[in-house]
Amino acid sequence: MRLARHELGLEEAAVGREWLLTNGLGGFASSTAGGLNTRRYHGWLVPQVARYGGRFVVLSKFEEEVRVDGETYHLTTNRFAGGGAGGAGGGAARAGGGPGEGEAGGVGPVITPRGYRHLQGLSLDPLPVFHYYLRGFFIDRTLLMPRGENRIVAVYSISGLRARRLSLRLRPLVTFRFYHHLLRANDWPFRTSAGPGWVTIRAHDDSPDLVLRHDPGRWSPGGAWQMNVDYLEERHRGLDHVEDLYSPGFLEFPDLGVGDAVAVTAVLAEDDEEAERRRTEPFDLRRAVELRRAEEERLGRLVDRARRAVEERAGASGCRVSLDEPGAPAFFTRLVRATDAFVAVRGGTAGTAAKGRRQPPRRTTVIAGYPWFEDWGRDTLISLPGLFLVTGRADEALAVLSDYLSLAEDGLVPNRFPDQAEDPDYNTADASLWLFWAVQAYLTYTGDRTGVVEGLLDPLRDVAARYISGTRYGIGAGPDGLLHAGEPGVAVTWMDARLGDWVVTPRVGYPVEINALWYNALRFLAELDGESGDWLALAGRVRAAFNARFWNEEAGCLYDVVHDLESGRPPDAAIRPNQLLAVALPHAVLDPRRWRSVVEVCLRELYVTCGLRTLSRSHPSYRGLYRGGPAERDGAYHQGTAWPWLIGPFVTALRRADGRSEDSRLLAARLLRPFERHLREAGLGHISEVFDGDFPHQPGGCIAQAWSVAEILRVYVEEVLDVRPTGRVRDRGE
Repeated sequence: MRLARHELGLEEAAVGREWLLTNGLGGFASSTAGGLNTRRYHGWLVPQVARYGGRFVVLSKFEEEVRVDGETYHLTTNRFAGGGAGGAGGGAARAGGGPGEGEAGGVGPVITPRGYRHLQGLSLDPLPVFHYYLRGFFIDRTLLMPRGENRIVAVYSISGLRARRLSLRLRPLVTFRFYHHLLRANDWPFRTSAGPGWVTIRAHDDSPDLVLRHDPGRWSPGGAWQMNVDYLEERHRGLDHVEDLYSPGFLEFPDLGVGDAVAVTAVLAEDDEEAERRRTEPFDLRRAVELRRAEEERLGRLVDRARRAVEERAGASGCRVSLDEPGAPAFFTRLVRATDAFVAVRGGTAGTAAKGRRQPPRRTTVIAGYPWFEDWGRDTLISLPGLFLVTGRADEALAVLSDYLSLAEDGLVPNRFPDQAEDPDYNTADASLWLFWAVQAYLTYTGDRTGVVEGLLDPLRDVAARYISGTRYGIGAGPDGLLHAGEPGVAVTWMDARLGDWVVTPRVGYPVEINALWYNALRFLAELDGESGDWLALAGRVRAAFNARFWNEEAGCLYDVVHDLESGRPPDAAIRPNQLLAVALPHAVLDPRRWRSVVEVCLRELYVTCGLRTLSRSHPSYRGLYRGGPAERDGAYHQGTAWPWLIGPFVTALRRADGRSEDSRLLAARLLRPFERHLREAGLGHISEVFDGDFPHQPGGCIAQAWSVAEILRVYVEEVLDVRPTGRVRDRGE
C-alpha cells in the first residue's frame, strides 16, 4: 500500500491518516502520517510496563531536523496552544498551568514547524516508510517494532543525485506517563547518562529506563521542556488536550550523503539489569536492517499461513481458491496483516518483578482496539474466528478459549482486563454466550472434538447451569426457558454505554441477541452430549417461546427486548441490529420463514456504507453523529452510530436467508467493497471502531478495532470466497 501526498490529508492542520505498529505485548507506536501527534495516545513507544501493569507513553516522538547548506529544515509537525514559541523544539516556554491556558486574548493554536510539507508519500508494505524530499535529497524513514520487545527502531536512508552533505538531528521528547493521562512540566529529575552509542533516560527514581542506541551519531545533553503541545483529537473529544514534553538533549548524525543510512532505537528497560544489557548489546545499522527483515519475514509467514489454511479448506470442500497468484486479492493480505496487531501476550514479564503489586499470569489474549482499549472478553470471543481460525492459528485459539473458561466465576467469563488493575471485570451477560459460539467455530474449523469434549465441555456445562439457575446482574432463565439479563442501573449487553448513573441504552428484560445466543449454546451443548440430556428439551422450549414472543408482525422483524408477561410492559419495538443473530448463528432460533424479512428490514433501516446503525433513523432516540464530549459520544454510541463488526452477522444472515445463492454472494462482495477503500484512511491498514450513522458516515472511535477486522475477514472468506469450515450445522430445518 502506497499513499501519495494528496491521499494523506495533509491539510493545514496536518492531521492526515494514522499509522499503527504493535509489538505483541500490548504495546504500540502510533501517530499521524503528517507527523503531528493529535492524541494523548500517540507516541513512538507506548509499551506495556510490567511494574505498573499498564501502558505508558514513554517516547512521544523524535523531533527531526535536517541541515543542508547552512539552512535548517524540519520533518516534524507540532501544534501548540496559545501561539507561543520557544523551549525545546519551538514550544511555548511556560511551566505549569491547566489545559488550554495560554489562549487568552483570542490567540489560537499554532502549527509550527510544518514538516509535513516535505512529505511526498507513505508506504505500508508491510512496515511504514515515510518518504520526504528537500533540497535535492530524498530521505526515507522506516519504523518498526520487533515482536516481543518494548522497542521502536527508526532507519533513515538518504538518496538522490547531490554531492553535498547534510546532517540529521533527532531530539527525543519523553513523558513516562500513563497513556490515559497527560503530563505538565514538573520537578521530575529526568536523569540522563550517555556513553559510546547509548543514552539512558530515567524520569524519576521509580521509573523504568528508556535506553537509546544510535549508529553512529553523537549525543548532546541539555534538558528543556516543550510546552503547551496541543492534541487536536482530544479537543474534539471534549477532554484535556494540552501537554508538556521533556527533551533531555539531542542526537546528531553529521556529514551524511547520498547512499548513507543511520539507525536509532529506543527500548524500555524495566530494571537496572535490563538497562545494562540494552546499553551493551550490539546495535548498529546492520542490526537494524536485520530486525526490519525479520519483522517483514514474520508478517510474510503470517499471510502465507492464512493463505494455505484457506486454500486447504477450499480443497477439502471440492472448490479451488488461490490467494497467492498474481492479481490475488490484496484485501485478504491486508486484513490478515491487520489481525496480527490485536494478538498479544499480556501479564507478568519473565524475569521482571513487579514493585508492590501482584503480577497476573502471562497469557495469549486479544487487544480490543487501538489506541485505548485493553483486552475485553466479548470482543475477544467475537473476534476469535477471524483472528485465529480463518488465519490458521488454531492452537492459539484453543489457548484463549481455555484461558477464558478457567477464569469463569458464577458462570460469567471476564468482560474486561483493565490496565493497572489486578482482577478482571465480570459485568456482561453475553460474553459467556459468545464463548459457546467461539468454541463451536473452533470445532468446525479444526474437527478437534476430543480437545473440546475433554478440555472444554465440563466448564461449558457449568456456565450453562449457572445461567439456568441464575447468577449476577439478574441473569437467569425464566419459566419458558428464555434468558433474562440486567438490573436497573447496569448495562450487561454489548450496548453498554453509561455515564455515571446514566445507562444510555437500558435493555433490562429478555434481549433478543442474548436469547439467540442462549438457544445456540443449548443446541451446541446437546450436540456435544450426543443429543441426550435436558439441553435439547430446554432448547426446544426456548425456540418455541422466542418465536411466539419476539416476532413483531407489524414491522416484519423482531422486538429488541421483551419482558415478563405478568409485568404488562410492552416489548421494545426499536429496530436494532441485535436481531440478526437470530438468523446468523449456526443454530438459528428464528423460524426460517421469517429470515428474509429480518434481513430486508435491517438492510433498509440500518445499513450504511461501512456498517450497520445501532438504531433506526425513524426512532425518536436516534443520534446520527458520534461527536463531541463524553456525554455526547456515549449518547450516540448505541443510539444510531454504525458499527463495522455488525457487517459480519449481517452478511452471514443475508446469505443464509437467500439460500446461499450466487446473487447473495455477489451482494456480500458488494457490501464488503467499501472496506477496501477504508483501509487507506483513518487507521492505515485497519478498520475503525465506528462510523457516523448520518452522511457522510465519517469514521470514529478507535482507529483499529479487533472485531471490525476479524468479522470482515471472516465473512470475506466464508461468504464471498465461499470457503467455509467443514462440519457446520445445516442452514435450515432446525
